[in-house]
Order: sequence, then structure tokens, then C-alpha cells
Amino acid sequence: MKDLLLDIRYAVRVLWKSPAFTLVALLTLMLAIGANIVVFGVVNAVLLHPLDVSDPQNLYQLRLKPWSSFKLLTTSYPAYQDLRRRNTTFSGMAGFDGYAQATLRWGNTVKSVTGYAVTGNYFDLLGVQPEVGRLIHEVDERGPNSAPYVVLSNNLWRSVFNADPSVVGATVRLDKDPYTVVGVAPAQFHGTEQFDWPDYWIPFVNWGQQFLQNRTPITVTVLGRLKPGAAPQQAAENLSAIAAQLAKEYPQTDTGMPLRLVRPGLYADNSDVIRGFLYSVTGLALLVLGAACANLASLFAARATDRSRELALRVALGASRWRLVRQLMTEAMVVSLIGEPRGC
Repeated sequence: MKDLLLDIRYAVRVLWKSPAFTLVALLTLMLAIGANIVVFGVVNAVLLHPLDVSDPQNLYQLRLKPWSSFKLLTTSYPAYQDLRRRNTTFSGMAGFDGYAQATLRWGNTVKSVTGYAVTGNYFDLLGVQPEVGRLIHEVDERGPNSAPYVVLSNNLWRSVFNADPSVVGATVRLDKDPYTVVGVAPAQFHGTEQFDWPDYWIPFVNWGQQFLQNRTPITVTVLGRLKPGAAPQQAAENLSAIAAQLAKEYPQTDTGMPLRLVRPGLYADNSDVIRGFLYSVTGLALLVLGAACANLASLFAARATDRSRELALRVALGASRWRLVRQLMTEAMVVSLIGEPRGC
């Protein structure tokens, strides 16, 4: 232990006397480590960390059979109800429209916000529990315009309402329509898309009778949980058969296009593209780290060559080769210990 402390003291003294070498080595190490931390942080959050819902492995999103880019829309609200009622493979289905935008007015606050219009069972299907108050439930839906309720995201609650629990029960306006705040979503819940965090959630029924009965607008994204023992392919075939039957019943509006199941979270059909891009960036970050390590190795090798006279003198004074190697390794360790936390 005494020899190790002497090696560390000597390493610090030598590095202090060579500021140019020490600065280049530290910058190389910090940039490489910093780049990898950023990349791996994104990969962990997007790819490795599951959605903050109950049983995320059993959650699926319905998609039309043709591939479509950055579109979450699946069907109309009446068709969603038909799929939910007629299917035999899902234990539950819910829908949402992620393109709801409004101007929030509360007191003297005016803020542009984006949110989700959802079915009454949306939060129950996902197994989400409120931070404050309660969430929207299916019993709230008693017909068109029957549930003027809004659930705030945790971020909006903290930024606009100063995390005040008494906001529950208050009336806010989204555009011209009044809504009663019934609760606040938990901090870790941001919907089912990794890159799309809504500010609020309101029930679909507040969009009026025309929306609830019109089969033309395809604005509803459908989520579902499979029954025990049901396979995704079996469920897709069941839904496609229902869609074909609906096309016969409503030939003017329903296309009967086959359906399939995908995992929610990465804009549906773009998930493979996003995963491929992130994995490519990860590989690039690893190459940068490898290049940095190789660069540091060459720097220390060149420095050892420059110090050949010093090392030869130490050998002549009785130092063993192992002692010299240990000293050089200690210098590299000191650089690593200094550079690693700063790279973070």
C-alpha cells in the first residue's frame, strides 16, 4: 500500500509537470466517455426501458396492414367500438387521438398545449394510478358532451399550476370549452409514445355526437391487451375478419383493410427504423470510444519513449522492470480517474 501511494504521488507530480500531455489525454477521455453516456442514456430510455404501464409486454397497438410512416391513426370511433365489442381475442381495448391541440386558459395564464382525447377506459386499460385526484373512467361517459373532465400531465401541473393539489375541482378552459380538473397523472406516465408527451387527457365523448357516430374520419388509435393464450397473429386475423364484415355493413365508409398488431412506443411502423438508427449510433459511439482508447495508448507509448533516459536511469539505480510498468500504469490510472467523472 505504501508503494502504491508513492506511485500515485509521483504520477500526479509527473502529470502536473506535463500540462499539455495531461490536457490532451483528459480531453480525449472526457469527450469519448461523454458521447457514450449520452448515447447509452438515450438507448436505455427509448429501447431498454419499458413503457410505464402495467404489463407492457401484453400491450399492443392496432395498425392497418399497409406500412405508413409517422401516423398513429387507425380507425373511426364507431369502428373502434365495433372492434371492441365483436372481437374474441382481446381482454380489453381503448382508443386515443394524439393530435388534440388547444389553448389553455386558467386565471391569467394562457398557454398553448397538446393533449390526447381518450376513451373512458384508457387509464384503466393501462393500469395507471393518479398522482392527485382521480383519472377518467368509463362510468364518466354517459353520452355526447357528458364528461367535461380533464386530467393534467404531471409536467403541466407543476409548470402552470405550481403543483397545487387544490387545482383538482377547478375549471379551466381548453379553447372555448370549460373542463373540470379531476386529477393529475403520475410523473412517470407520458402516454404510450416515447417521443410524444401530452399535456392533458380529455374524454372523446366531449367531441359531440357527430364525431361519435361518424365513420368517415380515421382519427382513433386503438390499443389492446390480449386474452391469456391468444397469439398476436390469431388476434390480427380475428380483427381483419371483423373489418371485412364492417366493410360489407358500411360500404360507403369502411374499407375492410386488414389489421395487424405492433408494439406501441416508437411511432408504430417507424419503430424498426428508429431502433436501427439508435443501434447504429450506439455502434458509432463504441467506435469513438475505441478510437479514443487507441489514441490514449499511443500518447502514453510516445510519452514513455520520450522518457527513455529517465526510465533507463531508474533501472540503473535498481528499479525493476515491473516497478517501471507499475508506475506507468499508475499514471494511466490517475488520468482515467480524473477524466471519467468529468466525462459524465
